[in-house]
Amino acid sequence: MNDTDKRHLLKAAPTDILKSLPEMDRVMVIVRADGLLHERLGKVDKVDVQAETIRLSGSCQDMDIDRSTLASVEYDTSSQMRGKHYPRLDFLGNDGGILFSVVGLEGLEPFEGPLTGLDRVPVDMRPRPDPGDAYPDPDTDPARPFLEGLVGGPEVTVQVRTGAVTQKWTGKVEDMKPMGGCFNILLKDFHLHLPAGCLSGWSEEDGWHHGILKDGGRSALSIGLDR
Repeated sequence: MNDTDKRHLLKAAPTDILKSLPEMDRVMVIVRADGLLHERLGKVDKVDVQAETIRLSGSCQDMDIDRSTLASVEYDTSSQMRGKHYPRLDFLGNDGGILFSVVGLEGLEPFEGPLTGLDRVPVDMRPRPDPGDAYPDPDTDPARPFLEGLVGGPEVTVQVRTGAVTQKWTGKVEDMKPMGGCFNILLKDFHLHLPAGCLSGWSEEDGWHHGILKDGGRSALSIGLDR
Protein backbone atom coordinates (compact mmCIF):
# COMPACT_ATOMS: atom_id res chain seq x y z
CA MET A 1 0.00 0.00 0.00
CA ASN A 2 1.47 3.36 -1.01
CA ASP A 3 0.83 6.75 0.52
CA THR A 4 -1.88 7.71 -1.96
CA ASP A 5 -3.96 4.79 -0.65
CA LYS A 6 -4.05 6.44 2.78
CA ARG A 7 -5.31 9.94 2.01
CA HIS A 8 -8.37 10.81 -0.07
CA LEU A 9 -10.48 13.77 -1.03
CA LEU A 10 -14.06 12.89 -0.10
CA LYS A 11 -16.60 13.76 -2.78
CA ALA A 12 -19.25 15.02 -0.38
CA ALA A 13 -20.25 18.37 1.09
CA PRO A 14 -18.36 19.22 4.30
CA THR A 15 -21.67 19.93 6.00
CA ASP A 16 -22.93 16.41 5.25
CA ILE A 17 -19.73 14.88 6.62
CA LEU A 18 -20.04 16.96 9.79
CA LYS A 19 -23.58 15.65 10.27
CA SER A 20 -22.14 12.12 10.52
CA LEU A 21 -19.83 12.90 13.47
CA PRO A 22 -22.30 11.72 16.17
CA GLU A 23 -22.09 8.23 14.62
CA MET A 24 -18.29 8.04 14.99
CA ASP A 25 -17.99 7.37 18.74
CA ARG A 26 -15.28 9.31 20.60
CA VAL A 27 -13.31 11.80 18.54
CA MET A 28 -10.75 14.53 19.06
CA VAL A 29 -11.57 17.86 17.42
CA ILE A 30 -8.34 19.79 16.83
CA VAL A 31 -7.80 23.46 16.07
CA ARG A 32 -4.30 24.63 15.23
CA ALA A 33 -3.56 28.35 15.44
CA ASP A 34 -0.41 30.41 16.09
CA GLY A 35 1.51 27.19 16.68
CA LEU A 36 -0.78 25.97 19.48
CA LEU A 37 -3.22 23.05 19.55
CA HIS A 38 -6.64 23.26 21.21
CA GLU A 39 -8.25 19.80 21.39
CA ARG A 40 -11.65 18.59 22.62
CA LEU A 41 -12.01 14.84 23.25
CA GLY A 42 -15.27 12.92 23.40
CA LYS A 43 -18.45 12.19 21.47
CA VAL A 44 -20.12 14.82 19.35
CA ASP A 45 -23.70 14.57 20.61
CA LYS A 46 -25.31 17.04 18.21
CA VAL A 47 -24.55 18.87 14.96
CA ASP A 48 -26.79 21.90 14.51
CA VAL A 49 -26.70 23.34 10.98
CA GLN A 50 -27.87 26.93 10.61
CA ALA A 51 -27.76 29.26 7.61
CA GLU A 52 -24.34 30.67 8.49
CA THR A 53 -23.03 28.51 11.34
CA ILE A 54 -22.58 24.84 12.19
CA ARG A 55 -22.42 24.02 15.89
CA LEU A 56 -20.85 20.86 17.34
CA SER A 57 -22.02 20.25 20.88
CA GLY A 58 -22.08 17.71 23.68
CA SER A 59 -20.75 17.18 27.16
CA CYS A 60 -17.23 17.03 25.67
CA GLN A 61 -17.57 19.23 22.56
CA ASP A 62 -18.16 22.94 21.95
CA MET A 63 -17.38 24.36 18.50
CA ASP A 64 -18.93 26.92 16.15
CA ILE A 65 -17.95 26.77 12.47
CA ASP A 66 -18.47 29.47 9.83
CA ARG A 67 -20.13 27.54 6.98
CA SER A 68 -18.79 29.93 4.33
CA THR A 69 -15.19 28.92 5.11
CA LEU A 70 -15.66 25.20 4.39
CA ALA A 71 -14.52 24.04 0.94
CA SER A 72 -13.65 20.32 1.10
CA VAL A 73 -12.66 17.40 3.33
CA GLU A 74 -9.70 15.03 3.11
CA TYR A 75 -9.63 11.68 4.88
CA ASP A 76 -6.31 10.35 6.20
CA THR A 77 -5.84 6.80 7.52
CA SER A 78 -2.04 6.80 7.79
CA SER A 79 -1.71 7.35 11.54
CA GLN A 80 -1.16 4.32 13.76
CA MET A 81 0.12 3.99 17.31
CA ARG A 82 0.73 0.67 19.07
CA GLY A 83 -1.25 -1.13 16.40
CA LYS A 84 -4.31 1.13 16.66
CA HIS A 85 -5.51 3.35 13.82
CA TYR A 86 -6.27 7.02 14.42
CA PRO A 87 -8.13 8.07 11.25
CA ARG A 88 -8.47 11.80 10.60
CA LEU A 89 -10.75 14.14 8.68
CA ASP A 90 -9.12 17.43 7.66
CA PHE A 91 -11.64 20.16 6.90
CA LEU A 92 -10.12 22.52 4.33
CA GLY A 93 -10.73 26.14 3.45
CA ASN A 94 -10.86 27.75 0.03
CA ASP A 95 -7.06 28.14 -0.01
CA GLY A 96 -6.54 24.43 0.69
CA GLY A 97 -5.34 25.04 4.23
CA ILE A 98 -6.60 22.94 7.16
CA LEU A 99 -9.22 24.80 9.21
CA PHE A 100 -9.63 22.04 11.81
CA SER A 101 -9.35 18.26 12.07
CA VAL A 102 -11.37 15.43 13.59
CA VAL A 103 -9.50 12.30 14.73
CA GLY A 104 -11.15 9.00 15.61
CA LEU A 105 -10.16 7.81 19.08
CA GLU A 106 -11.80 4.37 18.92
CA GLY A 107 -10.08 2.98 15.84
CA LEU A 108 -10.96 2.73 12.18
CA GLU A 109 -14.27 0.83 12.23
CA PRO A 110 -16.62 3.31 13.97
CA PHE A 111 -15.02 6.23 12.14
CA GLU A 112 -15.10 4.64 8.69
CA GLY A 113 -18.67 3.36 8.95
CA PRO A 114 -20.51 6.64 8.23
CA LEU A 115 -18.09 7.38 5.37
CA THR A 116 -18.67 4.08 3.57
CA GLY A 117 -20.10 4.63 0.12
CA LEU A 118 -18.71 8.14 -0.35
CA ASP A 119 -16.79 8.61 -3.57
CA ARG A 120 -13.16 9.49 -2.92
CA VAL A 121 -10.11 10.51 -4.91
CA PRO A 122 -6.52 9.71 -3.82
CA VAL A 123 -4.45 12.77 -2.95
CA ASP A 124 -0.86 13.33 -1.83
CA MET A 125 0.04 13.06 1.82
CA ARG A 126 0.68 16.35 3.58
CA PRO A 127 4.16 16.89 5.04
CA ARG A 128 4.40 16.46 8.78
CA PRO A 129 5.51 19.53 10.78
CA ASP A 130 9.18 19.54 11.73
CA PRO A 131 9.44 20.32 15.45
CA GLY A 132 13.14 21.18 15.16
CA ASP A 133 15.89 20.25 17.56
CA ALA A 134 15.88 23.08 20.10
CA TYR A 135 13.05 23.91 22.49
CA PRO A 136 12.68 27.41 24.01
CA ASP A 137 13.24 27.59 27.76
CA PRO A 138 9.81 27.33 29.47
CA ASP A 139 11.19 28.47 32.84
CA THR A 140 11.57 32.09 31.75
CA ASP A 141 8.69 32.18 29.28
CA PRO A 142 6.37 35.20 29.86
CA ALA A 143 3.25 33.07 29.35
CA ARG A 144 4.11 30.71 32.19
CA PRO A 145 3.17 32.64 35.39
CA PHE A 146 -0.44 33.20 34.33
CA LEU A 147 -0.86 29.57 33.22
CA GLU A 148 0.57 28.27 36.49
CA GLY A 149 -1.82 30.54 38.37
CA LEU A 150 -4.79 28.74 36.83
CA VAL A 151 -3.91 25.43 38.48
CA GLY A 152 -6.22 24.66 41.38
CA GLY A 153 -8.24 27.81 40.81
CA PRO A 154 -11.88 28.37 39.87
CA GLU A 155 -13.38 27.34 36.56
CA VAL A 156 -12.16 29.12 33.46
CA THR A 157 -12.97 29.03 29.76
CA VAL A 158 -10.08 28.32 27.39
CA GLN A 159 -11.04 29.48 23.92
CA VAL A 160 -9.41 29.48 20.52
CA ARG A 161 -10.92 31.68 17.81
CA THR A 162 -9.86 31.74 14.16
CA GLY A 163 -11.47 33.16 11.05
CA ALA A 164 -13.28 29.85 10.57
CA VAL A 165 -14.03 28.36 14.00
CA THR A 166 -14.41 29.05 17.70
CA GLN A 167 -13.77 26.16 20.09
CA LYS A 168 -14.12 26.31 23.88
CA TRP A 169 -13.58 24.28 27.00
CA THR A 170 -14.80 25.25 30.47
CA GLY A 171 -13.62 23.66 33.70
CA LYS A 172 -10.98 23.62 36.41
CA VAL A 173 -7.31 23.39 35.43
CA GLU A 174 -6.00 20.55 37.58
CA ASP A 175 -2.42 20.61 36.32
CA MET A 176 -0.16 22.30 33.80
CA LYS A 177 2.86 20.38 32.55
CA PRO A 178 5.80 22.08 30.78
CA MET A 179 7.03 19.25 28.59
CA GLY A 180 8.37 18.76 25.07
CA GLY A 181 8.80 22.49 24.55
CA CYS A 182 5.13 23.18 25.33
CA PHE A 183 2.90 24.17 28.20
CA ASN A 184 0.39 21.33 28.36
CA ILE A 185 -3.02 21.13 30.00
CA LEU A 186 -4.08 17.47 29.74
CA LEU A 187 -7.57 16.55 30.90
CA LYS A 188 -9.99 13.79 29.93
CA ASP A 189 -12.01 15.99 27.57
CA PHE A 190 -9.53 18.78 26.77
CA HIS A 191 -5.89 19.24 25.79
CA LEU A 192 -4.02 22.48 25.25
CA HIS A 193 -0.49 22.42 23.83
CA LEU A 194 1.00 25.92 23.85
CA PRO A 195 4.61 26.10 22.63
CA ALA A 196 7.05 28.00 24.79
CA GLY A 197 8.20 31.06 22.90
CA CYS A 198 4.78 31.50 21.27
CA LEU A 199 3.50 34.37 23.42
CA SER A 200 5.09 37.54 24.76
CA GLY A 201 2.48 37.81 27.49
CA TRP A 202 -1.21 38.45 28.08
CA SER A 203 -3.56 41.43 27.89
CA GLU A 204 -6.62 41.61 30.14
CA GLU A 205 -9.96 42.86 28.86
CA ASP A 206 -13.48 42.33 30.23
CA GLY A 207 -12.41 39.39 32.37
CA TRP A 208 -10.50 37.66 29.57
CA HIS A 209 -6.77 37.20 29.23
CA HIS A 210 -5.83 37.37 25.54
CA GLY A 211 -2.52 35.90 24.41
CA ILE A 212 -0.16 38.40 22.81
CA LEU A 213 2.10 37.07 20.06
CA LYS A 214 5.80 37.85 19.79
CA ASP A 215 5.09 40.42 17.08
CA GLY A 216 2.55 42.18 19.29
CA GLY A 217 -0.51 40.80 17.53
CA ARG A 218 -3.35 39.10 19.35
CA SER A 219 -3.24 35.33 19.57
CA ALA A 220 -6.20 33.11 18.75
CA LEU A 221 -6.01 31.94 22.39
CA SER A 222 -7.92 33.59 25.22
CA ILE A 223 -8.68 32.46 28.77
CA GLY A 224 -11.39 33.89 30.95
CA LEU A 225 -14.33 33.37 33.24
CA ASP A 226 -17.13 31.08 32.14
CA ARG A 227 -19.61 32.98 30.02
